[in-house]
Amino acid sequence: MKNCDNCIKTRDYNDYLKLINNTFQKFFDVDSINYQRELKKLLEEIVLSFDFDRIYIYYFSEDPTFMKMDCQWNKKDIESKRKIQQEEVVYELPWLIREIKNNDFVVINNAEELPAEAIFETEVFSAEGIKASLIIPLKNENKVIGFIGCESLSKPMTWDEYQIKILIDISRVFSYTRSRLIKEKKYESTLNGQAILLNNSQSQIWALRNVTSYATVNEAHANFFGKKKEELEYQDLYDIFDIDTANKLSKNNWDLFEKKEGAEKELSIKNWKGEDRLLLIKSKPQRDETGNIKFLICTAEDITEQRLAETEMYKAKELAEAANIAKSQFLANMSHEIRTPMNGIFGFLELLQSTNLSLEQNEFVSEAKSASGILLHIINDILDFSKIEAGKLIMEKIKFNLRTTIEDVVSFLMPKSVEKGLELYAVIKAGVPEAVIGDPSRLKQILNNLISNAVKFTESGEISVTVDYLEEENEIAVLSFEVKDTGIGIRKEDISKLFQSFNQADASTTRKYGGTGLGLAISSQLVKMMSGEISVESIPGKGSTFKFDVHLPIAERVLKPKFSFENLHGVNILIVDDNANNRKIVSSYFEGTGLKVFEAKDAGSAITTIISNESTKNKISIALLDYQMPGMSGYELATTLKSIPLAKDIKLILLTSATKIGDGKAAREHGFSGYLSKPFRKDDLLSCIAIVLGLKKEAEEEQQVVTKHVVKEVKNSLKPNILLVEDNEMNRKIFISILKSRDMTCDVAVNGNEALEVVSEKDYDIVFMDCQMPVMDGYESTSKIRLFEGNKKHTKIIAMTANAMAGDREKCIEAGMDDYISKPINFDIMFNMIEEITKKIELECEYTSIIDNNIDNFVEITGLEKNDAKEILEEYIKYLPELFAGINEAIEIKDFNKLAKLTHELKGSSGTFRITSIHELAIKLEEKVIEEEMDECARLFIQIKDLLH
Repeated sequence: MKNCDNCIKTRDYNDYLKLINNTFQKFFDVDSINYQRELKKLLEEIVLSFDFDRIYIYYFSEDPTFMKMDCQWNKKDIESKRKIQQEEVVYELPWLIREIKNNDFVVINNAEELPAEAIFETEVFSAEGIKASLIIPLKNENKVIGFIGCESLSKPMTWDEYQIKILIDISRVFSYTRSRLIKEKKYESTLNGQAILLNNSQSQIWALRNVTSYATVNEAHANFFGKKKEELEYQDLYDIFDIDTANKLSKNNWDLFEKKEGAEKELSIKNWKGEDRLLLIKSKPQRDETGNIKFLICTAEDITEQRLAETEMYKAKELAEAANIAKSQFLANMSHEIRTPMNGIFGFLELLQSTNLSLEQNEFVSEAKSASGILLHIINDILDFSKIEAGKLIMEKIKFNLRTTIEDVVSFLMPKSVEKGLELYAVIKAGVPEAVIGDPSRLKQILNNLISNAVKFTESGEISVTVDYLEEENEIAVLSFEVKDTGIGIRKEDISKLFQSFNQADASTTRKYGGTGLGLAISSQLVKMMSGEISVESIPGKGSTFKFDVHLPIAERVLKPKFSFENLHGVNILIVDDNANNRKIVSSYFEGTGLKVFEAKDAGSAITTIISNESTKNKISIALLDYQMPGMSGYELATTLKSIPLAKDIKLILLTSATKIGDGKAAREHGFSGYLSKPFRKDDLLSCIAIVLGLKKEAEEEQQVVTKHVVKEVKNSLKPNILLVEDNEMNRKIFISILKSRDMTCDVAVNGNEALEVVSEKDYDIVFMDCQMPVMDGYESTSKIRLFEGNKKHTKIIAMTANAMAGDREKCIEAGMDDYISKPINFDIMFNMIEEITKKIELECEYTSIIDNNIDNFVEITGLEKNDAKEILEEYIKYLPELFAGINEAIEIKDFNKLAKLTHELKGSSGTFRITSIHELAIKLEEKVIEEEMDECARLFIQIKDLLH
């Protein structure tokens, strides 16, 4: 019996081997078409061989939480595992799936012996009537991708090791076949996709086996030559094409192969129509395992039309550039030719007005100046518009005083507003930076356009200019400007046209107000170039408000006043003006001075304020009186106050916008100590107050009335040495005469060569250099002067030119000039330049006394030659002004830490250079700083500064 069982097992084992062999043979070459048919046959054979009831195969989906049956087979009277093959949730059988993934096989000989944890599996087995089960995992690269399940529904059964082993071997065949078919399907899909892309690509694509043979091509490349793909693939060039084409292609291929890397080449070749076409060919080598080039993959774009378009575009660009150069040259020449005679017109009118003229003659000159100003304004607008349109307008980036810039514009337009009986004033809010970096001339241009328009369109009332400081980010000030008038206003439908070129609210030929219609358009563009926006609000008949903001880097924050008023205890200011805005503006000028300010709207209020505060700490010391007030004028109020015993010692300063010859004399006769015409600058007012209070010495006798002119004389007590370099006789005559009107003189050179000779023989403080001259122009002359001076000195050279195009200023600066003024010359700007340079000269002169007073002692102690000692001390005095300014500021803001540092620095440096007088006072000053006695510090510092005079 035992032998018989062995025979049965041997027979079964042979059947199993036959089954395995049959499986390998069938599935080695099976494809996707007959895969399911052969799989079902094999599953049937397995069931019949092992005598169980049904078999099935599951594969996990891309989402591993799902699985789907791939194939199943069952005996005739046995119900199939699934009637519909669809995705199922994996973890309906959590225990079983876990076992499948963690073991080589799962044996269940009797469903009633399932472990207690197989709760869901027990329910499924019971519901399907499963008595026994054998499950074999399907693996690919050691990852479980599915499983084979064998089930008995008629009876429990024992799965022996041979059955399990054979099923495991068969499972490997299934796994391998499944993976192979999936890869083949993906590869086929990829090939099909690539074929679609390659054959439908507009670009030509081909692969070369060598210099003269194709491997494969796409439809586009074949079509280019009027051939089919199969006519080119694996063919030799000389078998396909005519000799010329073949030679050209083989030479091109040789060049590409020779580079051995990716390459790019242009090839001109005929297509099937015989047309010459330009191809841009790009190649990339494909290498084998040893690094040798197996194929050269090439792509080509037909760039014939593109190259023709580029050629045409280049020609058009050359023509446009030539036209643009011609236009720029025309504008530059036109600017120069117009500005040169305009300079003469303005200059001679200025000189003529300073002579003794009758009222009628003076009126004629004023009208001529006004007409000339309008003409120049139109010229400037047209030139600016042309530069903006051509993108040639360049914004400067220089440090400038914001308050001065705004006050300059208001001052310039004040005469026009006074003529029309309008109040014009500017309010600069607290916190607005003192100095910023940008283009002051362009900011002035915007303000000038807006304010002059406001004056033009306002018949009565007032015009206010308000400047505020909105925010700051990364040291960038966002400055908000508002120009408000009480004029005729603008209709709503016209507002949208305001900032367009050549547009006006009233464009009719009968319009009341003239103009080019460019001012606001240019202003809008300039605001945009300063990263800002401009807008307008208006009510017809009531007025308009123009608002704009600009973004400018901060150069200096709000500065302390130049004069220290804090030591003058009990000094109180009274402002008397019927206009509340004027009182507010003047009052704001005293912020930070320590002076107490009172306001009165009329003469009665002023007298009441003075009398009521007579015996208090608020006793009035200075009164600022407006000239024109209802009821009692400024002169009448001054006469009244001088007649009141308790008010007769009050210092009086007259503020007026209605100026005329003889006002200074009349003011003095009425008892005024000072007289300022509106609009006056903050610096002018504070300087006037300082002079009146005795903080600053007057240039002339004490009884003289302090005016703007006196203030300027005090500031500019030193007259500079000036050289004018100008070839135009008319311009020389004007320049010399204008200087003479300010009690100044100058030497003259008629060309750049003469200027070079004169500067080499005599020291000048300022050279006004014309740019266009015969013999040697201003640019070359300046360059040679700078070469001659080297590091020994630096003469201030101001360019004067009738050119006003983009790049003219830069050209001057590159030549070595310090600044630039365009013709026709604005003589106020010219004198401001002279004033600034004079201040620096005066400052240097003050400090040079240190050399004269200490050089002998320094030579004796150090043993140096006098020239060497002088050179060392000259370097020291260049460093002193900044140090003194820092000490002065520290005293004013009561910063003992800063004062201690700077005082120690002064003590050390003065000791090093043996300047005993300063050194001894610096020691005492340092002691008082340590003791924090600020009044003594201020007194000692005044003594130190007095040593310089």
